[in-house]
Order: sequence, then C-alpha cells, then structure tokens
Amino acid sequence: MTKLWQAGLDSLLPAIEHYTIGDDQTLDTELLGYDITATKAHVSMLQSINILSQDETTQVLDELNNLLKQWQEGSFVVGSEYEDGHTAIELYLTRQLGDIGKKVHTGRSRNDQALVMMRLFLKDYLEQIDDSLANLADIFKEKSSAAGTQAMPGYTHSQKAMPTTVAMWLDSYGQAFEDQLSYVKATLTIIDQNPLGSAAGFGVCLPLDREMTTKQLNFNKTQVNPIYCGLSRGLFEMVSVQSLLPTMTLVGKFTNDILSYTSQEFNYFKLPRNMTTGSSIMPHKQNYDVFEIARAYSHEFPSHLLSLQNISGSVGSGYHRDLQLTKGIVVRALKKVVSTLDILALCVSELQINKQSLDSAMTKELLTVNKIEQLIKKGVPFRDAYHKVKLNC
Repeated sequence: MTKLWQAGLDSLLPAIEHYTIGDDQTLDTELLGYDITATKAHVSMLQSINILSQDETTQVLDELNNLLKQWQEGSFVVGSEYEDGHTAIELYLTRQLGDIGKKVHTGRSRNDQALVMMRLFLKDYLEQIDDSLANLADIFKEKSSAAGTQAMPGYTHSQKAMPTTVAMWLDSYGQAFEDQLSYVKATLTIIDQNPLGSAAGFGVCLPLDREMTTKQLNFNKTQVNPIYCGLSRGLFEMVSVQSLLPTMTLVGKFTNDILSYTSQEFNYFKLPRNMTTGSSIMPHKQNYDVFEIARAYSHEFPSHLLSLQNISGSVGSGYHRDLQLTKGIVVRALKKVVSTLDILALCVSELQINKQSLDSAMTKELLTVNKIEQLIKKGVPFRDAYHKVKLNC
C-alpha cells in the first residue's frame, strides 16, 4: 500500500496497517467528493500566491474534475492500494501530471485536509436535514388539515384520558418537528468555519490566502486559530449529532404512537399494503417494519453522541489517531437521520384514517372532565363536582 509518509522506511507490518486503517478506505470513497472540492479551492489559492502557475493550475483543476467525474460514475474508489482518500487524490494527480501533481499538497497537511472534508460533509448533511425536517413538518400539518374534525381518544399512562382530534395529534408533531429547525440552524452557524490552511494544527510559514478558500468553499468565516481547528475535530461532529438528538427523540415518540394506533387492537390508522411487510409463516400479517426500524434508530442514536463525546474528550489538543473513529460515527449518524426523516415523510403522507374504529373508540369515560365542567357552570365547587362524577365512573 502506498504511503506518503513512508519514503525510505521499512514496510509497515500488515497487521498494524489493516488495524489502524479500519474502514477508512470505504468512508473516504464516500467522502471523496468533498475532498476533491476542497483540493480544487486549495489549488486555486496556491496559484494566487505563485506556488502554481496559471498553466499548472489549469492542468490540475482539469484532472481534479476528471477524478470527480470518475468518482461520481463509480469508476474510482479508494481501494486497498491507497492508505486513504487524501493519498489517493495526490497519487492520482502525480500519475497524471508528474511533478506538477507533487506540488498540490504544498501548505497543507492531511489534518486540515481531513478537517475541511468533514466540515463540508457536516454542512451538506445538516442542510439536507434542515430541508427534510421542514418537509416532514409540512406533511404533518397538511395531514392534520385533511383530517378535519375526526375525533380520537387522548391517552395518559397508556389509558384513555380525554377526547382530542386526529388533527390535533398530527399537528403536535408538525409543530414539534418544525421547532427542531432552530437547533439545526444554530449548529450550522457554529460549524460554518473554514479550517483549511491550519495544516497540522500550527499553521505554515507560507503566505496562504485562507480568506480566499473560505470564500471559494462558501464558508461563513475562517477558523483563524490553527490549534482551535484541530481542537474542533470530533467536537464539531459531536455538536452536530447533539443538535439532532431531540429530533430523533421525537421520531421515537411518533413511532411508539403509530405502532400502537396501527395495531389490530386499535386499528385507528393504516398504511397501504405495499408499505408493510409479511410473515414467512403467517399469511395474514401486515407488519409495520418501517416504523419499528425508525424506532430502533431513534434509540440507537444517543450511542453515536456518547461515542463522539468519549473519543473527543479522552484526548487533549493536537491530533491523535483516536479521532479517526469520529468520522465513521458522524457519517453513519447523519445519514440515518436523513433517511429516517424522509421515510417518515413518505409514511405520514400515505397514512389512512379508519373513521369507524376511531368513532367506536370514543367511549363515555372520555367525557368525565366535560361532565365536571358542566356541574361547575351550575355553581358546584370543582372538588365536589369531581367526586360526584367519580362516584359514577
């Protein structure tokens, strides 16, 4: 395997090599587009400070665009011949352009290269989550409006409590998911900082134009202190996942509700048959696996936050290889959030109301508070009215 840092040294023991790389090659293949985008900005900046000529810059950018196209088509992957995606990009450019390709890493470390790649990923996925949240909230509200005045029981302690409506129940989730947008937007404000140019965490002596790459990569500002750039690795990932914990908690609450309400005992709602699964032995089954998987993801989600917190908090400032593990954790976490919000939006849009079951569930015990209020209007003290109604329950 080719390593940029191993010139003239003995080969690394394969067992050590495989263990320390882990699943980085798979992850870096997935993230390569962000890495290439950041490299293009870095190359343009190198030209502006006369490290690369205009002709060299044009050649490098053309090859980076070719590489990006190959990656998008699936014909370029970070395979076992590379240590990671950063190595793959540099070696590709060197193979294509010779000495020109060797200039591309000037003023850059794999540390800030990885940082900016992940920062672009975080921004992209948080913006996707922002869109998915807004869409899900809108669908809940649209479904609420379509439900009209259909009554349903409200529950406390998993027992019938008071009358409510399908519209109010659905709208409660619409409003709740809408509120989560504030967490996502606040997190985007925090992480929207460009770490490129911090190198290994202490800057470089070259006159890098960091404001130029900040503008080209569409960051809100430059993360100026190079030590802080390294310090934020894992920390910004943790903040991003933390901001989504309430969202996934809401997912858990909704899936608990809907799994009860779609059961045969309730039968308040249902999905089309092509959105439910069957059984290998029981032909009558219509299982709401989609809600069960979403519920499981909601319960698994806090473990991502705990892992990021423990890994990030276990090391001091400066880079430590421990932080490599934060990459896979945050990628998996954010991808699950996007897919979960999008599948819930589909399911809620297709949710069918069973009016007959809901009407049958509106039994007389749901009206006890209403009876108390009627007595109060006649001048009966609340506590006396409460006991009078309770005696007849």
